[in-house]
Amino acid sequence: MTTLAETFIQLNKQFDAAFNSKNTQAIGALYAADATVMPAPAGQPVVGRQAVTEFFGGLISAGVIEHQLTMTQVVTAETLATQFGTWAAAMVGTDGVKQQFGGNVQVTYQKQAEGHWLVVAHIWN
Repeated sequence: MTTLAETFIQLNKQFDAAFNSKNTQAIGALYAADATVMPAPAGQPVVGRQAVTEFFGGLISAGVIEHQLTMTQVVTAETLATQFGTWAAAMVGTDGVKQQFGGNVQVTYQKQAEGHWLVVAHIWN
């Protein structure tokens, strides 16, 4: 049987694979219809699956590459679970130099009636 931690590790891999292959529809499919993404630093909240899909498409179009989520802890309560961890990514500047960046991440999932988990809130710094 798959543990909840293993489930979220797999969801992170799905997100990273979708992001790194520029598949915005696959990214959006991981989010609930009313999900909220709160980008850093102090960006305006992005609400709704379509807006989230477009937001991540904008990051990809801006040149963000090599995205990686790493879970360090998961806390669960009934049909909600929150993952804490780190994220990393890179961009290649106009000078051709790759710049690495990253920070902390918190992702809250809600278990759906069908049994799978979707992101309902995602924030990072």
